[in-house]
Amino acid sequence: MHALQERFQQQIQELARTANRLADLGYVTSQGGNLSMRVEEDALLITPTKVAKLDVRFEDICVITLQGNVLYAAPGRRPTGEWPFHTRIMRNRPDVRGIIHAHPPALTGFATAGINALAKPYLPEPVLEVGPMVMVPYAVPLSEELAENFDHYIHRSNGFLMENHGALMVSPEGIGRALELLEMMEATARSLAYAAVLGGAKTLSRQDVADLEEVLRVRNLPMPGLPGAVEHLADIFEF
Repeated sequence: MHALQERFQQQIQELARTANRLADLGYVTSQGGNLSMRVEEDALLITPTKVAKLDVRFEDICVITLQGNVLYAAPGRRPTGEWPFHTRIMRNRPDVRGIIHAHPPALTGFATAGINALAKPYLPEPVLEVGPMVMVPYAVPLSEELAENFDHYIHRSNGFLMENHGALMVSPEGIGRALELLEMMEATARSLAYAAVLGGAKTLSRQDVADLEEVLRVRNLPMPGLPGAVEHLADIFEF
């Protein structure tokens, strides 16, 4: 076993399990999607390119720096080609410990339709734990432009729709929590689709969202987004 694999053994196992679970949920197909997990201030674990998430194993996980330099990759393995937005997000969000990019059907439907409804508040739990699903403009996958597009939005939420591409979730609590939040928002997207059939969804009011700040305090939850960047919960939603 490589020294870095031994050093980060528990975290590597967690990342591989989460990648497998992502596939089990049907949130990725073929070799799509990618996951990363910060393990040190300047080092992260990341899934490999050209490996289906269902097939990701301990030995497939790569270790890179926040500048994209490869510290470890098994023979025949390379980090996902979308590492630029993973490293850029982690540089801009020092609080983030886990990132998942995937293609959950309902969320990707909103991203493909260009419908920004999930930037509005509907349910208390997503409002408190994720924030708005902010729409990030399309850019070619693997490109530096795509990484740069996150710069304007990454501070104001933990959840993002990638226009004509998919969804991305970050979490300061790690990769397992990022997947839980992604599941929450996929369920929310399905609920909104059902609500549309039933005549339309009703949003929470600005005052409703403002009142939820007390819940943040009671539950000792951080404000969504970059710590210190958001003063009031209602300021980051569209009404």
